[in-house]
Amino acid sequence: MSKLSIITILIVFLSSTVLLKAENVYDLFATGKKEEAINVLKNIIKTDSNLDAKYILGLLYNDASSINLCKIDDFCIDENESNYKKAYEIFLDLYENDNDPRAAYAIGEYYDNHWVFWPNYKKAFKYYLFAAERGVPEAQYNVANMYEFGDGVKKDLVQSVRWYLQCNKSSLCGAGKEGIDDLIAELSSDELDYALSLVEDTIDEVDIRITAARSIVVQ
Repeated sequence: MSKLSIITILIVFLSSTVLLKAENVYDLFATGKKEEAINVLKNIIKTDSNLDAKYILGLLYNDASSINLCKIDDFCIDENESNYKKAYEIFLDLYENDNDPRAAYAIGEYYDNHWVFWPNYKKAFKYYLFAAERGVPEAQYNVANMYEFGDGVKKDLVQSVRWYLQCNKSSLCGAGKEGIDDLIAELSSDELDYALSLVEDTIDEVDIRITAARSIVVQ
C-alpha cells in the first residue's frame, strides 16, 4: 500500500506535543512489546468499537511481514507473507458497516496493484471514488489518473481535470493547475469551467497516514 508503515505512523508521535501515558499502544510498540500492543488495540476495538483502532489493526495485518509480526497469532500465513486476506476483511467491514473512506482506499489498492489480489480496475475505481468523494487525497489523485487513461472507467478528461484540481486543494497534491497544463489544454473553455465548477471547497481532507493513530496511541 502506498502509505506509511504502521511503525512510521506510531513513531510520528514521538515528537508530538501530546504527553503520552505509560503502557499505551505507542509505548508498547516502541519498547518492542508488540504482542501486548496488539492486545491493547484489540481490547480498544472490542470495548469502544474504535474505528481508528480497527483501521490500524488492518494496517498491522497488511504490514505484518515487514514489521516482524509473523510470530503473533494469525498475522502472517507463513514467515514472509502478511495475512492480506485478514487485512482485507477488516477494511471491508469498515467500508460496508462504517463507510470508512480510509478502508475504501485500502481496498481500492488491493484491486489496483497488489500481487496477492487479481487486478480489477473497475472495482478499484469504485472504491477509490468512494474515498475520493470523502476527502482522501490519494484516492482523488488515483481517480483523476484513471479518468485520464480510461482505467476501470470510461476516459473523461473533464472529470480527470476536476479530480486533479480537487486533489490539488490538499496538502498531498498542492501543485495547482501548472501540473496539469497538458490536460487543461485539451479542454474547451466551457469544459474547463464545468470541471472547475465540480471542485468542492467543503470536502475535509482525510489523512490515511498519521491522524488515524492519534486517538488510540494516547490511550
